[in-house]
Amino acid sequence: MLTHATTHSRDVVHNMKKTLRIILLIGILTFAYSCGAQKNSESDSNSELPKEFFQRWKLDYGMVNGEKISGLPKSPNNDYEFKLNGKYLLYNEDETFMTGTWEYNSEEKIVYTKRDNGELNGKIADIKTESITLIPAGKAVEGTPFENFRFYYVPKSE
Repeated sequence: MLTHATTHSRDVVHNMKKTLRIILLIGILTFAYSCGAQKNSESDSNSELPKEFFQRWKLDYGMVNGEKISGLPKSPNNDYEFKLNGKYLLYNEDETFMTGTWEYNSEEKIVYTKRDNGELNGKIADIKTESITLIPAGKAVEGTPFENFRFYYVPKSE
């Protein structure tokens, strides 16, 4: 009788180990699939943007309430460079740069730019191969005249 109980215990332990392995395998496969699906949706979103979007852009001019803004800084100051990995570089006059992230909303056809701390700081609208329009956004500009500013960028030729 003792032998039968020992054999039964081993079978139970063996079946539990087998069940745990299956559950673990299902968990790993589910995780791998969800990571792959997220990556594909990100690259699908990027594919809606023209390939020319992923380059360096220089500030061409700005407008506020229908009037052209004079005295804006010249390139390289305020140049934007958008990377495929969801990051962007915002250049300073001395070619140093700040970094941030961008995210494309395919329904709105708008790219949202965020600082490294995640705070929204702009929207890129009217995305074309030869120009983009930056609209200041976020807490810093809400309720201020900056909401009416538009900055127009063109590709930076080397």
